[in-house]
Amino acid sequence: MRLFFIPVCAIGLGVSIAGAQQIARKEPAVYAGTEHAARELARPPGIRLGLRKPRELSLEPLSESELARLAAPDGRLKTGIRRALAPHAMAAGAWQTTSERTRVWRMAIQSPASRGMRVEFGGFSVGGGNVWVHDGSHIAGPYTGRGLFDDGHFWSAAVFSGSIIVEYEPAPDWPRELQPPFTIRAISHQARTAADAAAGTQDPADYCELDANCYSDWQGTMSSVAQISFVDNGDEILCSGSLLSTRDNSFKPYFLTAGHCVNNEAAARTVEAYWTYQTPACGGTPPASRATSLKSTVGAHLISSGALANGDYSLVLLQDVPAGTTFAGWDIADPQLTAALTGIHHPSGSWKRISFGERVADATTDVGGVSAPGDLFFQVQWDEGRLEHGSSGSPLFSAPGVVVGSASYAEVLSDGTVCTVNPSVSGYSRFSNTYAYVKDYLENLPAVLVTPSKPALSFAVTNHAAPAAQTLQLVTQSTGQVAYKLRADASWIKLTGVTGNVSAKTPATVTLALDVAQLVQPGDYSSTVTILSGAAPPQFLQVTAAVRVDQSNVVAAITPNPVVQSGAQWSFQIRLAETAGASTRVTALKFNGTDYSADIVSWFGTDRIAASGAIVAPLAGAGVFPHGDQYFEFWGVDDASGQPWYRVASVTFQ
Repeated sequence: MRLFFIPVCAIGLGVSIAGAQQIARKEPAVYAGTEHAARELARPPGIRLGLRKPRELSLEPLSESELARLAAPDGRLKTGIRRALAPHAMAAGAWQTTSERTRVWRMAIQSPASRGMRVEFGGFSVGGGNVWVHDGSHIAGPYTGRGLFDDGHFWSAAVFSGSIIVEYEPAPDWPRELQPPFTIRAISHQARTAADAAAGTQDPADYCELDANCYSDWQGTMSSVAQISFVDNGDEILCSGSLLSTRDNSFKPYFLTAGHCVNNEAAARTVEAYWTYQTPACGGTPPASRATSLKSTVGAHLISSGALANGDYSLVLLQDVPAGTTFAGWDIADPQLTAALTGIHHPSGSWKRISFGERVADATTDVGGVSAPGDLFFQVQWDEGRLEHGSSGSPLFSAPGVVVGSASYAEVLSDGTVCTVNPSVSGYSRFSNTYAYVKDYLENLPAVLVTPSKPALSFAVTNHAAPAAQTLQLVTQSTGQVAYKLRADASWIKLTGVTGNVSAKTPATVTLALDVAQLVQPGDYSSTVTILSGAAPPQFLQVTAAVRVDQSNVVAAITPNPVVQSGAQWSFQIRLAETAGASTRVTALKFNGTDYSADIVSWFGTDRIAASGAIVAPLAGAGVFPHGDQYFEFWGVDDASGQPWYRVASVTFQ
């Protein structure tokens, strides 16, 4: 939820998009469900056979820096953080043979004080095998093949425990001696915020929030609203949102939330939606956690999003939703001033609440230093209930089941409370603006797939040198012209031909290049290019970049060692050899703490060491003989990587 600041100025009422009066209001529809959405989860062998808990990898408690990150101010509600696992962490896992004569690989992971955990898998390729994450009762999975997106990388669903078990049952033909065909890159440690973790808060929502189940007119609408959890830039975030129905009730699971919540494909792929995190009935016992809530399958795709200046909206396509959920209707006619409006949301990450208010005069508002234009947002003044952090993206209804906006910002006091703010005004993104960007999907217009001629492109980056750009073609089976739009899902991917038209006879050529200035650290980078064409499901091109930065290895040697006095004379030589095949430069030199950097070139003849080369400084002297151990220190910087290095060499004078 964005913090609310003093309005910069007030302006007149905004105008709906052209032709709004010709676009009929869409009514809500209830989803009956399919076998896929209502499937039973297979149980892992550990639960089925009652196996003992495997050896546990116990992480350290959250560090001060991790706690500080959780507590740091943010426009979104943090629920946890990503904790990377060491490369050797999977050595804690072990194989065992079950009573069914099958083999299973199991390991346990503990993150102290965590309320819940998710697992980030990489290199996932288990074929016909199955992988689960569980705590002995609650189960995420099974996950098969190459994972949720067929690219080997995904996050599991959450298991609400501080200790989880990862369990892999290979296909019958999997070679017995091999290690599991995946890595566990990280876990998410769910603690809500550092303050909540310390206080053990059961219900962080403020006291004036209203139970949505106590208002009969809105009980059917409640099932269109969900809390979502997702991982973005190392943080796990909580927001709210709602399903939107298509004109023809196709029940494609389009989900509307705020643009400042989910605004990139990587975050969308981690979305997990919780539909029944609420009381069982008015006055019923509030749920202790999201653990018993009906959930969607993890993962979504980003369809369209806009920043605050463009209306702060995001439409994602979920994998599926449970049976019985309501797909909300929508209306692009802006409600009149003083019109009664209702919000259903998850304040401060708590269970589902409802708020009642009315539309007041528009205002252009400063939100964290960014202007929210008055003609793109409604101002809603609350009579009952409020919005809080975690309510971001939640729907604004003009009537039961009819969405006219989504929550963007609200008035929140410095201590995080809202109930004493009076009058309290919140800003909602206008659906009339959002519709202009997503209408093809909601109207479910006929569409044809546009696909890449290659499923993936790979680049190799060495020493920050930009690799050659690569081209591919976009193709379609349509004989007519099909408009397409491309979106690079990482800023280091550069595209030409972002928009255009393609037909079966005239494929389009697209060029991809890398911005190597953003690929500073060595490692493997992976992202996607999303291909959008009308209301067709998004298609993806996988883009990987293997970044290698050559680093030198300078070996300093002094010969002879020890140096023996010969009369009044002494002599020795310093040899600096590079052994890793990366050229470098000597930038500083000290002898027993005295700086001789100005003498590097005169001593060695140069300050540069060629790749796999060496430089030598022959030194001699007369007079006072320095007895005992003497120390030389050398500093340098590699030519290609810019990486600094430091070496020490000692020599004994006798």
